[in-house]
Amino acid sequence: MLRMHAVVLAVSIAATAVADQKVDEALAKAMEQLQKGKQEDALKTMNKLVGGTPTTEAFLALGLFQERLGSLDEAAAAYQKAGNAGQGAAKAEALAALSTLTLRTGSAKSALGQAEQAVQIAATPNTLAAAARALARLDPPKALETADKAVAAGANAEAQAARGAALLALGRSEDAAAAFRKAVETDSRSQRGHIGLASALIAGGKGAEAVAAGRKAVEVDPNSAEAHATLGTALLAADPKAWNDAIAEAQDGAFKNPKNPEIHMAVGKIFEADGRYDQAAGSYRKALELDPDFSPARLALVKQLIPKGDLDGALAEARKLAAATPNSGEAQVLLGELLLRKNDNENAVAPLERAIKLLPGSSEAHYYMGRAYHFTGRAKEALAPYEKAVQLDPKNLDFRTTYGLILGQNGQFDKAAEELKRVVASPGYKNTAGFTNLGFVYRSMEPPRNDESIAAYKKALELDPKNGQAALGLAWSYQNSKRYDESIAACKQAMQIDASFAPACNQTMAWAYFFKKDFKASRDALNAAEKSGAGNERLEAVLDRIEKAGPLAAAATEEAIAEAEKAREEQRRLQNKLEQIDRDVRSGTAGTRARAVRELAQVAGGEAAPTLAWMLYNDKSTDVRIEVAHALGALGAAARRACPQLQAIANDPVIPNPMASKAEAEEELRRGDLQKACREAAAKACR
Repeated sequence: MLRMHAVVLAVSIAATAVADQKVDEALAKAMEQLQKGKQEDALKTMNKLVGGTPTTEAFLALGLFQERLGSLDEAAAAYQKAGNAGQGAAKAEALAALSTLTLRTGSAKSALGQAEQAVQIAATPNTLAAAARALARLDPPKALETADKAVAAGANAEAQAARGAALLALGRSEDAAAAFRKAVETDSRSQRGHIGLASALIAGGKGAEAVAAGRKAVEVDPNSAEAHATLGTALLAADPKAWNDAIAEAQDGAFKNPKNPEIHMAVGKIFEADGRYDQAAGSYRKALELDPDFSPARLALVKQLIPKGDLDGALAEARKLAAATPNSGEAQVLLGELLLRKNDNENAVAPLERAIKLLPGSSEAHYYMGRAYHFTGRAKEALAPYEKAVQLDPKNLDFRTTYGLILGQNGQFDKAAEELKRVVASPGYKNTAGFTNLGFVYRSMEPPRNDESIAAYKKALELDPKNGQAALGLAWSYQNSKRYDESIAACKQAMQIDASFAPACNQTMAWAYFFKKDFKASRDALNAAEKSGAGNERLEAVLDRIEKAGPLAAAATEEAIAEAEKAREEQRRLQNKLEQIDRDVRSGTAGTRARAVRELAQVAGGEAAPTLAWMLYNDKSTDVRIEVAHALGALGAAARRACPQLQAIANDPVIPNPMASKAEAEEELRRGDLQKACREAAAKACR
């Protein structure tokens, strides 16, 4: 029995052996005529078949033959006649074939409706496979369930290829490739098997192998639009310089089948790779015209807003898309990514948690999930998704750089150092981030490996002289090595790069000047730090003692310096824990700052009082200030440093404004809540 497009023609119908033989003979004759270039004669042969033997099998054969010729409307008409001519399993097979064609020419929902009708009549490997393919565009988890049923019903090439499509939609490219390989092993001429294998290899970053699979798909059926489009994307994946060949193949596919949204998506991606965004957008819109529910095209259009700087517009559209397509893992990833870009880290967690369930094989989904946990202070939880991202995409040095950092922040310093050393040793590596993170890891070890930390930070600054974080880390490493002049110079460099580092730098310089016995400069630097919430009670107390003792009290000075040495060592250990919290305290997102306030009080105790006191007066969010008051109250007497601020706010009356708007009235109520929180905190801290 001849097979085309891997659809089995020998369906279970109530036909005579003579009728089956006629179909076989007609197909063989038509194929021979087609190979000789006699297309019209071949069509006459097939039309004569259905005229004399109008069975479901005959019309199915005609439909498949029309598909082979690229006459898709005629193929659809033949499949409809096949369904009308048959009953039971025969009708189901006809509907499955129609569903598969509908998926190639437009709406996945329409294709799913036809496939579900087929499954209701007879749940065969072919009908279940058709349903799985449609679901892969609409509901990937359900697609895999359905494909597994298809394989269980009979592991033919159609069922295996459908399983591959479902796995690919779930981001599981390696598993998908294995399923597609089973399809082509089962039937070497499985068109969907070869096309799917090429697509899975592209997704897995195996461009050269994808080209081979794409060429095989074209060899099996040179007239297959999908094969040419897939080959085009494979050529680009294998060699970005092969753009002309890639776009030629993809556009050939669009010419052969202008109704397939997936082909227009491929054309758009290739245009976008060459920076031709307007042409890419045109292809994406064409895909949406063909299937308004084709979320990849809508996602691509939203993503085009990002390089244009329209993050607000992109976020608004991403919210709509994620709500409209809750089973689209890609939509959830995009929403999470954009929320992270907007520093709305708390709200990024939920869509990304959905994303990794929908796309367990997506390295990007796991990476962004790690970032969301990381930026919301959940360093332990961030470790697993970061690790998974690296496992899924080990060649991505950015993923591995961040993974090394989170290992260090979780205290796994040796493992972190080994990971980051491999990253920075990569051929041609010139990214400042890897060396900055390596400097942090060496500095955080017990005991700190100061020389290696200094070397890493210096390399980071060599690669990017504007890396303020590296300059600040270098200042700390110099101070740990008691190289105070170099520490001060590095701090000044960090402040010149980014003024936001001034609080930490002023405190660091205050310690450095102190140990140089330049107590006046130390006091000046500490006062500057104090104004921005980075004061240090221990250093201030030691300076007070030295200043009161006077210049002749050498013994008292040496005793104070010895005490300060101990305090500075404790400060060093604490600093490693506070770095991420310190960044979160200065976050642009109120929710992140509020969470950081709680963590700061828990980790630093009384050492947090200067920063909390500064935030109580200066934070723009009343909700954050209320959280600060609660944190100070929880510290009790250790928060005595903040008593002036607590008492001032507690005693500052809130005068109601009878003309206030609703928003203003709500803010007045929140200020009343702030006063109450400050009174309660003052009662605990200022007794």
